[in-house]
Amino acid sequence: MKKVRLLSVLFLLGACSSAEQEISPNYDSLILPHQPNILWLVAEDMSPTIAAYGDSTIHTPNLDRLFNEGVRYTHMFSVSGVCAPSRFSIATGIYTTRGGAQHMRTSSRPEYMEKIGVIPYEATPDPPVRMMSEVMRENGYYTTNRSKQDYQFKAPVTAWDENSPRAHWRNRPEGMPFFSIVNFGVTHESQIWARANDTLLVAADAEVPVPPYLPKTDLVYQDVRRMYSNILRLDARIGDVFEELESENLLEETIIVFYSDHGGPLPRQKRQLYDSGLHVPLAIRFPNQQLAGMTDDQLISFVDLAPTTFSIAGIPLPEYLDGQAFLGTQRSVNPRPFIHAAADRFDAEYDTKRAIRDQRYKYILNLRPDLGYYLAVTYREQMATMQEFLRLRDLGELDEYQAQWFRESKPEEELFDTENDPFELRNLADDPSYSERLALMRTELEDWMADTGDPGAMDEMEFVATLWPNHTQLQTADAVIEIIAGGELASSFMEEPLLYEVLVDLGKETVRLRLESSTEGASIGYQILEAGESLQDRWLLYTSSITLPVGHTLKAVAHRIGYAPSTVVTATSRLRE
Repeated sequence: MKKVRLLSVLFLLGACSSAEQEISPNYDSLILPHQPNILWLVAEDMSPTIAAYGDSTIHTPNLDRLFNEGVRYTHMFSVSGVCAPSRFSIATGIYTTRGGAQHMRTSSRPEYMEKIGVIPYEATPDPPVRMMSEVMRENGYYTTNRSKQDYQFKAPVTAWDENSPRAHWRNRPEGMPFFSIVNFGVTHESQIWARANDTLLVAADAEVPVPPYLPKTDLVYQDVRRMYSNILRLDARIGDVFEELESENLLEETIIVFYSDHGGPLPRQKRQLYDSGLHVPLAIRFPNQQLAGMTDDQLISFVDLAPTTFSIAGIPLPEYLDGQAFLGTQRSVNPRPFIHAAADRFDAEYDTKRAIRDQRYKYILNLRPDLGYYLAVTYREQMATMQEFLRLRDLGELDEYQAQWFRESKPEEELFDTENDPFELRNLADDPSYSERLALMRTELEDWMADTGDPGAMDEMEFVATLWPNHTQLQTADAVIEIIAGGELASSFMEEPLLYEVLVDLGKETVRLRLESSTEGASIGYQILEAGESLQDRWLLYTSSITLPVGHTLKAVAHRIGYAPSTVVTATSRLRE
């Protein structure tokens, strides 16, 4: 790649180019095992500000290795410029607006929600939507998450085999393939101010590029240096994962996927529908470095991650998915023509925007044109760059591009040519020469909003009432136990209504049980414990009838996404007298 130093390539927001001829991958040539191990390495708040995308500000040997030994994807986009809505779509494979997850955090920051009269709630997608990790479990994978969730709903106990800061693929049963996620918070927005007193990993006077929409003052330069220092910390942790895989002889048996949950951490990046908030790096390394060093320019959305993972694993694609597979046996023959994104409430601040992008053009629909662009998000104002931005605004010392973010109202429509205007500073919506492009993208966005049942125009609490009647969370119905063979279910003990006895026939050692919840879309987790054994962290996913040995206890809980989990049902087996 040609070495680039100046701001013209910082935060590459549109199509990426190279001085070298790039070769597109031939996925038909891939040779993969039936159920390969799949490992996701997920950064936070990171635009493509690394050498693989033309930014040579810092040297990242481990990320360079990942991209050099894998496929580089140039057009990977989040569905939102912030984490919780993005992670909802990653976890489910559906758009935020279809599942009620479009607002930033529906329950985890009640101190902000109380200010605006919003009762904490959970996104409640229609059945049969389930977490993709649960689908992987159902199809023979050992699944682990280390350890961020932030899905806009409480993850069912059936979602993961392990979900903790210590979750690890090495705990799986021998011979079982794994699907594992390792989340890295070191590049998160908060680490700009939380690490303000830490030693920089780049020189204190290092030349770093600052995009034209940010002020160029010493404080801003220091925050940008901090951003790059945090990417270096991320790089070291990626190196640790490489060492783990190599020490366990798993590197060439594992597909490694690296991406970030949305764009960069700086003001006018995170929370925005510009490419600075949506465009993220993506590398996929295949076993034995197949397709190494190749580049794929197709448009990819976060809703494509679930179907692509299923396709690689040989799992039939659920019909409810909004995304399409770009790899594997069910790879779509038609490349995606557009990506879509939404932005709504951020903590206590409201706005409503929708966006669509093709390979070159970005269209943004502002449903609240009466509001300005800048939202006074308290959390973000801890950052020195944001404080500096506001100080210079108040002094009237921002230039034309820097002042754009503080306009007091917005046009209803915006259109940007990301090839010639990668920072999206020149709105073309009123230019007659782009009228056809504008009309095409307007129609496509309207169709997408209609298809997903976009509730963006609704008051948030009115919308919540459509999910939770009277703003009260529904509870998943308890798991019902049915005896298939080998005994009968005795009456529940009166002092504990959900404690049952299973009477096993004489001459039998086990009894076969079936579990069911009447709540549509609910999953059931269960544990079988020996006498005196305590409840474990890991719940097995119920998929078919199970065997309960004599003298053992069954624990079962049902949970539908967005509902409260059921009560834990207990059944203990003993020989019939």
